[in-house]
Amino acid sequence: MRALKILAFCLLCAALLFVFSIIDGVVKFVFSLGALYVGIQFFKRYETRGPRIAFVLTTILFYFVYTVFYALYLAIQQQQAAV
Repeated sequence: MRALKILAFCLLCAALLFVFSIIDGVVKFVFSLGALYVGIQFFKRYETRGPRIAFVLTTILFYFVYTVFYALYLAIQQQQAAV
């Protein structure tokens, strides 16, 4: 159960950071603050090093996974538009 909670925090934080990276304008900072809030809440709940390290590394991994899937989505959209 603990691993699922950590995974949920990681997925949420990575999604917020991903949206922050693809949106333009002032609204993007809301997502940045959301990711910061999720990180603070996670660090309040888990005070040992292991879960914190796992959170940071897994969040970075999921951020890159989201980015790759988004790049594939854009490539498919551009390819369909060219046809």
